[in-house]
Amino acid sequence: MDPATASKLEQAEESRINGDYDSAQLLYEEIVVAAPDCSRAWWGLAHVLMNIGEFDLAVEKFRKAAKIDPSNQRYIYDHGMMHAMLSEFEEARGLFERVISLNPSSHLADEARKQLTYYR
Repeated sequence: MDPATASKLEQAEESRINGDYDSAQLLYEEIVVAAPDCSRAWWGLAHVLMNIGEFDLAVEKFRKAAKIDPSNQRYIYDHGMMHAMLSEFEEARGLFERVISLNPSSHLADEARKQLTYYR
């Protein structure tokens, strides 16, 4: 990623963390056009969309982030949480199981196991 795009990513993340979702969304959208393989930008955009109530779009963006970086437990876990929030428990269950399979001893695997207790 070029330095200008990397700087824009930092700005987008700061805006998202500070709750400035309009600015964050615009920045993330610019980033995914400039660097479509930047999983972090797709993940950040998914969080923004989730926070503004665009749930279906958020699911798509979480899926995209996890597809680009299929070993990133955080992306997969958050994708699962989004499905759980939408009462799409079968999808959530599969994602949580995937988180566990990637690294069974991680903190996120522990969190995924907790989530799975709700969907048995």
